[in-house]
Amino acid sequence: MWPIIFALALNSVSTHHGSLAGILCTGILGGGLLPPLVGRLGDAFGLRFGMLVLLVPIAYVIGIGVWARPIVKNATLRAGEPT
Repeated sequence: MWPIIFALALNSVSTHHGSLAGILCTGILGGGLLPPLVGRLGDAFGLRFGMLVLLVPIAYVIGIGVWARPIVKNATLRAGEPT
């Protein structure tokens, strides 16, 4: 799923590709940090609360999917074309 989200997001914006790529790459770090965080929160407050933490990155991924609509409509942006 990650390569699809990455390509979808980068193909759907005409500027600031580096910034968007940096924000998306933080997901790699999040994939390493969230499971232990969920476990610790689950031990401290209950697993239901720990799993609620996952709603934040899931909402972000859904937001990127909704925001990057042009490629879903099969309308990619090309260099030099007006948006």
